[in-house]
Amino acid sequence: MTSRPPTERRIRAQRLLESLGPHRAEHRRLTVQCARNHHVAEVYEAEDALVVLTSTGPRAHGRRDFVDAPHGAAHHGTRLVDDLDAGPDTDDDLPAACECGPRTLSRSDLLTAVRRGEHHLRVG
Repeated sequence: MTSRPPTERRIRAQRLLESLGPHRAEHRRLTVQCARNHHVAEVYEAEDALVVLTSTGPRAHGRRDFVDAPHGAAHHGTRLVDDLDAGPDTDDDLPAACECGPRTLSRSDLLTAVRRGEHHLRVG
C-alpha cells in the first residue's frame, strides 16, 4: 500500500465518516478510553477503510468550568479524522486528547486491537 498525502487522506476519511450517516455507531469497531474512562478516540469501518476519529486540544474538566462558548464546544477540542491504515510511510503517531490532557495514540496499536476483534481499548 502506498501512502497518500495527509491532506488527501484526511479529506477521504472525513467523507467516509460522513457517508455512515446518523447511525454511524453501528459501524464503530473500537472505542478508546484513558485509564480514567475519558473518551479518547473511535475507529469506524467505512467501505474499504478503517477511519479513526480523535479530538485534540483543550477540553472542559467538569461541570463547573464555565466557558464562553456554545454548549459542548469546549468539550471536544478539534476533531481529527484520518485513515487508520494509511500505509507504511505514514507516521505511527496520532494526536489525541481527553480531559486528562493531550496524548499520542499508535496507529499500529489501534489496528492490532481492531484485527483482534477488540471493541474497547484502554490507554495509559
